[in-house]
Amino acid sequence: MKKGKSSFLFISILGILIFSAGLCMLGESIIQKIDNGNWFFIGTIALVLINAGVCLMINAKNYR
Repeated sequence: MKKGKSSFLFISILGILIFSAGLCMLGESIIQKIDNGNWFFIGTIALVLINAGVCLMINAKNYR
């Protein structure tokens, strides 16, 4: 496998994993908000992870 192809695979898979983790944390923050818990910190981290995952997936096309 070429170096560019392996970088593309690594970055794109990492982006998908980070995006998915952000969606899971978003669900947890929604549950916390419904239960009147502390949801702001979890929701903020979820937003950061979702945006980072999307950015990595978009940036992975540069390594193709």
